[in-house]
Amino acid sequence: MAKTIEVLLTKDYYYLGKAGQVVKVRPGFARNFLIPQKIALPVTEGLLKKIEEQQKIIQRKTERQKESSLKIKEKLDNQRISVKLPTGKDGKLYQALTKEKIALILQEKTGSKIDKHSIELEKPIKSTGIFQINLNLPGGIKTSLELEIES
Repeated sequence: MAKTIEVLLTKDYYYLGKAGQVVKVRPGFARNFLIPQKIALPVTEGLLKKIEEQQKIIQRKTERQKESSLKIKEKLDNQRISVKLPTGKDGKLYQALTKEKIALILQEKTGSKIDKHSIELEKPIKSTGIFQINLNLPGGIKTSLELEIES
């Protein structure tokens, strides 16, 4: 019997590797734990071809995301966007400005759709002023802009 067999990981497993990787493990570990827990699948010729096709699709998708992220970065990098919002007498906003609302504002101003999860904001903005907003766009692209809130 073989000392090791190859399996395809379907989920990230902390010391073996990430999902989609082909790794060598002992047969008992694969047969008794990884395969029943649906953490891995035994490698076959058909499965290898399917993996290659999926990796090509994923690579094309990430390239497209990176291209669109670079276009968004060109539009937003180090820009100041001014927004007028209703405030009270003391300069506080009636409604806090959350990641979702900032994403909508950026979409209106630039025409590019930005996911709310890409926006780094420690806590919602509740007053007028100038705020530094950092964006982590898909494809590992980072950019920042200034958001000026006026009453």
